[in-house]
Amino acid sequence: MKLGLRHAAFTTLILLTATASATDFPQGTIAAELGGTQWTIRFEDGGTYTVSRGEDVVAEGKYTVKKDEIEMTDDQGSRAESGKTGKYTWKLVGKKLTFTKVEDEAEGRVSALTNGPWTLKD
Repeated sequence: MKLGLRHAAFTTLILLTATASATDFPQGTIAAELGGTQWTIRFEDGGTYTVSRGEDVVAEGKYTVKKDEIEMTDDQGSRAESGKTGKYTWKLVGKKLTFTKVEDEAEGRVSALTNGPWTLKD
């Protein structure tokens, strides 16, 4: 009986501390307030994303996820850094998603993504 409880506790601990994999990256919409304006990023299943400032779409691009790293490349939009790929580590805790820059020359994207946690909306 004692061994069974230890095993169950150990298994629970492992499940709670498991690291995120690519399948854990949240598809859907994340949101943050930046400079007094609501910003959202919608990550689609097919590896595309859309960035909106308020109601206006300002960038669209493609992303890939490998373990805890995400690479994002803007394709088009008024605030897009077309052709520049940024690499970040990501961490999801509850509904809060944070990004840490690994490398990215697009200063606007770096500032927006690393400004603070983004909230998962759906």
